[in-house]
Amino acid sequence: MLAWHLLWRNWRSGEIKLLAVALALAVTVVSAIALFTDRLEGTLLEQSNSLLGADRLVKSNQAHKKEWEVQAERDDVSYSRVAHFSSMIFAGDEMHLAAVKAVANNYPLRGYIDVSTTPFATDPALIERAQGVPAPGEIWVDSRLLPLLHIELGESLQVGEHELVATKVVVSEPDGSGPFSMMGARIIMNWEDLAKTRVIQPGSRVEYQWLLAGSSSDMNAFMSWLEPQLSDHDEVMDIENAQRRLQGTLQTGRRFLVLAAIMGVLLAGVAIALAARQFAERHVNQVALLKSLGTSSQRIRQLYLVQLLLLATVASLLGLAVGAGLQALIAQIVHNIYQVTMAKATITPFILSLLSGPLALVGFALPSLWFLPKVPPIKVLRQELSVSKGAVGWQIAMASLVLVILVGVFGRDLTLGVTVLAALAVVGVLTGGMAFGLLAVGKKAGAQAGSRWRLAWASIQRRRGASVLQVVVFATAIMLLLTLTIVRTSLIEEWQVKVPENAPNHFLINVAPSEVDDFKQLLADDELKVEPLFPMVRGRLTHIDGEPKPEDTLNREASLTWTGELSEDNEVVAGQWWDTWQRSQLPGVSVEHEVAERLGIELGSQLTFSIGGLIAQAEVASFRSLQWESLRPNFYFIFEPGALDDYAPMYMTSVYLPPEKKQFINTLLTRYPTIVVLELDRIINQIRDIVAQVSDGVGLVLLMVLLGGCLVLIAAVTGSIDARKQEAGLLRALGAPRRLLVGSIWIEFALLGFCAGFIAVVASEALLLGLQVYVFRVPVQPHYFYWLATPIAGALFVSSLGAISCRHSVTTPPATVLREAL
Repeated sequence: MLAWHLLWRNWRSGEIKLLAVALALAVTVVSAIALFTDRLEGTLLEQSNSLLGADRLVKSNQAHKKEWEVQAERDDVSYSRVAHFSSMIFAGDEMHLAAVKAVANNYPLRGYIDVSTTPFATDPALIERAQGVPAPGEIWVDSRLLPLLHIELGESLQVGEHELVATKVVVSEPDGSGPFSMMGARIIMNWEDLAKTRVIQPGSRVEYQWLLAGSSSDMNAFMSWLEPQLSDHDEVMDIENAQRRLQGTLQTGRRFLVLAAIMGVLLAGVAIALAARQFAERHVNQVALLKSLGTSSQRIRQLYLVQLLLLATVASLLGLAVGAGLQALIAQIVHNIYQVTMAKATITPFILSLLSGPLALVGFALPSLWFLPKVPPIKVLRQELSVSKGAVGWQIAMASLVLVILVGVFGRDLTLGVTVLAALAVVGVLTGGMAFGLLAVGKKAGAQAGSRWRLAWASIQRRRGASVLQVVVFATAIMLLLTLTIVRTSLIEEWQVKVPENAPNHFLINVAPSEVDDFKQLLADDELKVEPLFPMVRGRLTHIDGEPKPEDTLNREASLTWTGELSEDNEVVAGQWWDTWQRSQLPGVSVEHEVAERLGIELGSQLTFSIGGLIAQAEVASFRSLQWESLRPNFYFIFEPGALDDYAPMYMTSVYLPPEKKQFINTLLTRYPTIVVLELDRIINQIRDIVAQVSDGVGLVLLMVLLGGCLVLIAAVTGSIDARKQEAGLLRALGAPRRLLVGSIWIEFALLGFCAGFIAVVASEALLLGLQVYVFRVPVQPHYFYWLATPIAGALFVSSLGAISCRHSVTTPPATVLREAL
């Protein structure tokens, strides 16, 4: 009860308000980041799952079991079903081998199907979002199927023994690059029509997909039950193992959000430590009075600990409420911009955010208050008596321990957390040394300047220790914000490089050798950007150095090619290219380095391939790295020229088709009906939409971390307000004009801000080096613009903040200021 009364008394006197506000704002920033990142991660997962049409899917060559549906209903998991297969489609005398997708009525569980009544439509006004799937007796077709079969919408197609009417063309769909999409044009039919076609017989090549969707908890519970029921023929797919490129983008986005959470925790801890330090300095006399009345040190420590826990509880609840409201507001902004409803937050971030307040207060505030019970009672009578504030090393160790716990809880990424903490430890030492050096250099220059400059430098030198601490705090906050800004910018640039605007968006496969010259001429006449044509045969790797290859890698036919020119998106990382390679008895082959590592292939290994039942052998001459993101034709295995001359190749290439030239596909397929066209533009657009949401999401998180940075700067400035009031009152009482004091305050904080900005940009470059190399794995590059802009921005921002915080000391009459300060 006494602790509660003391807390209430301290609150009314205003002595604890700064600490309470710092803690509440800290929990606000932490909870807003935790809740928003949790919802954003869930939303991104839902949006990316639209590429699958579900949260999970089970692939198999057999239909799923009925008892699985019963358990899914018990666990509140929605399900649907899809069958992929290839079949000849007939229209009169015309026919085409198409990739058929039979879907249930509730398909898709995630995402949408966009359709049109205009073939090759790109105008949004001509595209509509499908409300369901094709009705029984109807079929939705790929636009390119119409010119191939010389039909129009409304005419009938024969699928097996069943006749269906083509009613719409498919513009986009989940899983548009299904297992049989390379077979030809895609079509979608209703599941109820599947049996009527009689195309699926025992031994038919068909892939069944059982689609699943539900909340994270329900899905995890159901998958725990389902996985033991699966056979060797069943494979569970999610977005991470279904879309390799998108997985990298989402993983990088998640790491940025984790980095933002860590930055928020760090800034919150610094603000709390500064506020607690000021609170402790103001309570020295109160503790001395309590001890003079007979209160033991243990009792005093207990009283302050209980006060901190009470304060932490109230401030944490308030901060959590404000943080939840803030992230709800940002979620609404996201909804208004993208028409995307964000996923609901799980209970975990609420619990962690609520616990972060007491934990941060104990770790960052308690060390600053721990010395209070050691205040001697005589301090009541001897105000000039200095008080030991305890070992700084112990305080740093305590704060570091709590920081590690918070980073572990919020970070969930050991490499990222260790990198940031290690960098901060080095930065802290370097920042302190650089701050002392800059202040020492400026002392002589300030003595020779005008009156305002001399007064500003005198104030800095008079509080040398406090000035260094302020520079360190300012530099740390600016460094964290600068690092986060640069990382976000570089990530967006990297994502844009991964899918450049004019990247090839169509693959053209199955070009016959006799058609190559005419094919090239057709593309040249339309002034299309075309990649080189590559000869291609299909083959399966069977043996490595005479031993069967591992069964768990590359269990399928691969595309084999041969060329003498190394593509610009390929780089030899080991071995020799053909111009310097010394050939042995076997022809040479260059292998992609990642697949070589998984298969245990070494330079000089002898590989055996089965090509159409014929055996081909080659010796490994080199390993290559590939840029899969370039969307150009790339191959795991490239043979030397002439190595596969005895095999009949087909040719392939990739081409960029702008939307206004989409109709070119119609012309191409009319002249060359055997060519297979893979339309990657649909997948690219889906990925770009998700990347845009990630980019804007991390930008909003950056704004929330900025609030934490402002809080740190305010807490640092506020710590010297009392002393500044007393000095300003004394100077004004001695006749100093107001404009002199205002000018000196602006100059003082501008100097501190400039020093902090310079130190911050140096430290951020060091921190970015570690993040770029070990965490995000992006190219290392300097940031020259920030070297100039950061010190100037730091000077302007900190000087404005200092002038606003100290305005009371120069606008209030000197007598009033001195009376308040004494």
